Amino acid sequence: MAGDEWKDAIRRNYSYFKNNIADPLDVVEYLYGEITPPVLTENQKEQVKAEGTTSKRVGKMLDILLRRGPRVPQYLYQAFVETSNPECAERLAPYLLQQEKAALKKDPSEWPPPLEEHKAMARDHVTYLRPNDPCCYMQYDSEEVYSMRRERRGLVFIINNEQFLPGSGMSHRTGTKFDRDNLNKLFEGLHFEVIIKNNLTKEEIIKETKHVSRSDKIKDSDCFIFIILTHGDDKGVCGIDGSSVPVTELTEMFEPNNCSELNEKPKIFLIQACRGDKRETVNPSSGSGQVGSVGDGGGTQDSADAVDSKQFAEPNISATATVHSKSDFLIAYSTPEGSLSWRKTNSGSWFMQAVVWILKYEAHLKDLVEMLGKVNYLVSKGKASHGEHHYVTVSNYHSSLRKKLYFFPGIYGDKRVHPSCIN
Repeated sequence: MAGDEWKDAIRRNYSYFKNNIADPLDVVEYLYGEITPPVLTENQKEQVKAEGTTSKRVGKMLDILLRRGPRVPQYLYQAFVETSNPECAERLAPYLLQQEKAALKKDPSEWPPPLEEHKAMARDHVTYLRPNDPCCYMQYDSEEVYSMRRERRGLVFIINNEQFLPGSGMSHRTGTKFDRDNLNKLFEGLHFEVIIKNNLTKEEIIKETKHVSRSDKIKDSDCFIFIILTHGDDKGVCGIDGSSVPVTELTEMFEPNNCSELNEKPKIFLIQACRGDKRETVNPSSGSGQVGSVGDGGGTQDSADAVDSKQFAEPNISATATVHSKSDFLIAYSTPEGSLSWRKTNSGSWFMQAVVWILKYEAHLKDLVEMLGKVNYLVSKGKASHGEHHYVTVSNYHSSLRKKLYFFPGIYGDKRVHPSCIN
């Protein structure tokens, strides 16, 4: 916290702490003996002990801590957690969370990111929580947050279409391998099992998706994530034969009547494909932002993609369903309906690069909806240069999630540290 702002975290709760800290001597001993270097000196510890009542000891301790520096709220929070003062820890958590969000890794210098920044991001690992981090403390057991407690969170199913068949009328999707590999690394780091299928026709997309929806792996999942990287048209996402599948046909396979194991659990669909052939242009001299260096220009766009808008009959809900069949879905698209989506041949699509960037660095502090807002922001900054024209797009999502979805990277079960987060 800048300047003396950190002191507000203590001052605003001063009276509450005086009345609610169970045993200030336990807190003082932790601050003296369990943190290196110690937050309190031995002399300061003795000054607190010399006070005659619990209230005066708390007051003395807090007065000393207000002179000790900006890291005090974090140390005091840890001390509260470790000395069975959870309500006091809860009072400090919002301040610490705000501080951590302010310290997040900076955004890329431009979008799409320069190749060296992209490569550096691809090498980085997911940022992990520790068991006593404020985000974990505030959200891990909340009824307003989806349960994500298993060591294996669930399943990520990725369809990556790169090599399109002769006669499909569609070009190869050069650069999609970067999206595939970076997404694989991201979600393994977020404790998911990842299944990848490459170069599927329309019928194979339907067959493999149906197989996943009936897989035993779904049964032990807290969450399911479907990702497709492909061309698209105004009817849906395309197989390598050029035929398309409506996105609704895929999502329906995971509704409670078809996949009861995911009832009341989050189901996330990330769609990288165009949804039409509309190209929206901007004039870079109008103040809309710096033109990004997209060297492969119009030659790197996908084909069109759009969600089927036809009405369909609602299926009968099975006895296992406890919420509306359309509940607990989030579907995110790389571009608006009717528009082109953009991809760089040497690093991947604008949208999936942004998904990986934001989730890798911010999933330890933010829920999915908040992060996708940031993804939309990054994608909207992109400018695809082609001749005198500069094209833009923006990713978007629609959600029927009923709770917040945090990934809690680095912990599972009873707030234990995941072995892979020791780094």
